[in-house]
This record gives sequence, structure tokens and C-alpha cells, in this order.
Amino acid sequence: MAAFPEEHDFLSLFECEPMLLDTTSKDLPFYYNKATYRFSNGEEDFIVTLSPSYGEVKIQVTHRTSNRLLSLLDLKRVDKFEIKSDKKDHSVVLLTVVNEDYQQMIEIDFKPYFKQIFKEHFTG
Repeated sequence: MAAFPEEHDFLSLFECEPMLLDTTSKDLPFYYNKATYRFSNGEEDFIVTLSPSYGEVKIQVTHRTSNRLLSLLDLKRVDKFEIKSDKKDHSVVLLTVVNEDYQQMIEIDFKPYFKQIFKEHFTG
């Protein structure tokens, strides 16, 4: 089971309400839904789509003025989604993917500017 923050943590981090895939069932927990957040840091625009129960995370980043794609990260097996910093002027997350022989860690800064750091470590 993938470890993801609670819905209210994402509201604080992304500072916006998500578009939910399933809006018909009010009893459906956030963890089992698909949520899409659209927000900007002033320089870059972000579209973050989360399906916590499946461990799916998709993050698309475009340059605000030119609409040029800067990054597209589409992960299908995120084991852990951690919020490392959630401040007004600085927000950072850490995504962890664990495979049989190695672990991948992707650190993403949303504010003040977009930055992505990808590291892979052998576990065996």
C-alpha cells in the first residue's frame, strides 16, 4: 500500500482545490479517488494528478509565458509521497519508488522555482 499524505495536506501544499475523477460518491475516500491539481508559482504552471491507491503520480510542468513543456513525470508505482517543505515561499516533495534491487528518489521543488532531482540507490 502506497504511503501518501492526507487530502488536507495536498490542499495546503498546492494551495488549490483538486478536480476529482469520481464526484458522484461523497463517501469515496480521497485515497481511492483520482485528483488533479492545477496551480502556478508565477514562473511555471503545474498539473499534478494523483491516484494514491494505485501509487500513480503525474506531474507536468510548463513555462508560464511560452507554454513550453519543461518536465513530464509519469510514475505508476510510487511507494511513498512525502512533503518535505510546505511554506508560503518554499514547497518540496520527495517521491520514492522501490524496486527489487534499487530505490529511486525524486525530489521536486514547486516554489520558489521548479527543480527536479532524480537519484537511484542500490538496495541489494
